[in-house]
Amino acid sequence: MSLVLSGQGEKTSPLLRVARKYSAYLSYPLAICGLLWLLALPLSSFSRRAYFSENAMMPGQVYTTFGTQSHMDAMDRVDAELKTKDRAQAVEAVFASIGLDTETQEFTYTKVPRIGKHAGTNVHGILRAPRSDSVEALVIAASWTTANNASNVNAVRLMAGLAQYASEQVYWARDIVFVVTDSGEQGIEEWLRAYQGLTTTSPLFVRSGIIQAALSLELPPAKRYTGLGLYFEGKGGQLANLDYVNMVQYVSRLERMPAYLHGLKDVPRRAHWWTKYTSATQLLLRQVRAQAFGSSTGIHAPFLRYRIDAITLAGLPQPDDPVSAVLAHGLFTDADVPAAPMQRQIGRTIEASFRSLNNLLEHFHQSFFFYMLPANQRYVSIGDYIPAAGLMIASLLLQAMHLWWMQGPDELRSDSPHTRITRINAYYALLRATLPSSVGIILRVHALGLVLLLIPQLIASSVLTDATTTAYLFTMALASISMVLHTSDIYWTRRIEWQQLKSIVSVYLAVVVACLSVMNFSLAVALFVVAGLPLVFTRVCRVDTRIRRALGVLMLVAVSPVCMMTLGMHVLGCSSNPFRVFLADFYRFGSLVYPLVCLVYWPVNLLCMIIVLIQ
Repeated sequence: MSLVLSGQGEKTSPLLRVARKYSAYLSYPLAICGLLWLLALPLSSFSRRAYFSENAMMPGQVYTTFGTQSHMDAMDRVDAELKTKDRAQAVEAVFASIGLDTETQEFTYTKVPRIGKHAGTNVHGILRAPRSDSVEALVIAASWTTANNASNVNAVRLMAGLAQYASEQVYWARDIVFVVTDSGEQGIEEWLRAYQGLTTTSPLFVRSGIIQAALSLELPPAKRYTGLGLYFEGKGGQLANLDYVNMVQYVSRLERMPAYLHGLKDVPRRAHWWTKYTSATQLLLRQVRAQAFGSSTGIHAPFLRYRIDAITLAGLPQPDDPVSAVLAHGLFTDADVPAAPMQRQIGRTIEASFRSLNNLLEHFHQSFFFYMLPANQRYVSIGDYIPAAGLMIASLLLQAMHLWWMQGPDELRSDSPHTRITRINAYYALLRATLPSSVGIILRVHALGLVLLLIPQLIASSVLTDATTTAYLFTMALASISMVLHTSDIYWTRRIEWQQLKSIVSVYLAVVVACLSVMNFSLAVALFVVAGLPLVFTRVCRVDTRIRRALGVLMLVAVSPVCMMTLGMHVLGCSSNPFRVFLADFYRFGSLVYPLVCLVYWPVNLLCMIIVLIQ
């Protein structure tokens, strides 16, 4: 009540009076300062050198032995079995020959509801730890194809060698589960649901204990690799524990097969500061893209949904490596198999990582779960980057306060004590006349967003292709603009305050960004850039002409969801329509991007157009 009546002469706190006096001047600088804070994150002064919080792992304290003849023979058995059997049967036969408890899982899934069924097969083998009672487990997983749709037989071969190595050791304190899928992330999701007992359509009967950590492996066809790419982001902004990432990077350097974040190599220490800044910026942008819109490399992301720390290690082929073409049936020629020293280095990196994971006394918990990594072996903690979100939220709230006080005629903002009661009565009369119209506009626009959210569930099978999705989006865009023009025309002569409407929308968006920033900081920043900034600078000039309104609407159309997704599809080189990808991730993995686009981004963009057009 103090906030509502502060503009009508009521006594308020000094802080509220200061906010009322300077809110009109602080909103825009705060938004710009929030963006400048983000631009400063790549600077070395913002980051710290990585360290281990979990001392029990003792990384690099063991002598690795992977690479003996028996391990190589197990890898060759995969090639021999693939010549006579299909992929699932071949892997199951190899695992059984090593002595693992094996099982095959047949499953079906739909990429999008009512868009056809897809069948897949998972094979897993469990090595029972001789020093435990199968209470805890570690997982190493691989798909038959990489994120770029290249063959991943190299990873399956290496997994067989690692299984042979692990079966020869007696120091394991946790079971080790080896999983091979032919359906990428969805295959791992179906396997995890069955492993956790969340589905009865394709259950698993051969299980182990609680999964403590997982590692996904991708090795595209190549003779030699210059290093490994390390990926750690999940679909909903989840991140692997920082200790896990640091440990893998540390042991990989000891084995002379360094793991680079997102495949980006280190910049020399004596490089120019601008070179270091641009390299850190590129790495941070890749992390923001992966964290906000879902990781596209590796199959580790589904594990993070179940609070299982997981990463992906992907081989980085040499640029001049002579890679043979993959045969139609997915087998490799001899030239596609990595050289034995290269296989030994990668295998020993994974061996050292699992030996450290085997030393854990409890689940990862001591290090950070919220962080950003501007360079290899350096990190930015949540306390250093979250102030940027705070500045953005403060910008929206201060502007909302200022606009709420500025609504109505100037007589309502008089400081004369003699007309206090009259001004309060007039203020409430203004709210009764205008507030229902503002709330009605907001509800109407969000109803359109709800239609956008629900219609894909009702579309017939095999209809939602990339072409039809694009047509659907442009149809909804035309319908939205038509509704904006119709709504603006209706309320052109009615009693409505655009300051009031913008104030309510600003508070609503500030609450959404604030809640989202503690769950998925990258997605919160992306939402503020495409929806919050246009809202802050909408109708910033007091001079109101038709030309200015037309330019404002054109600028809002340029940052609308349809234009931004179309631009992203061409600039980022997406093979599929982003809207369809967001829709599939929403139904398969519970990603928040699709509902945010339909229920927040799209409505706020339309409400900005209405604010521009209202007289």
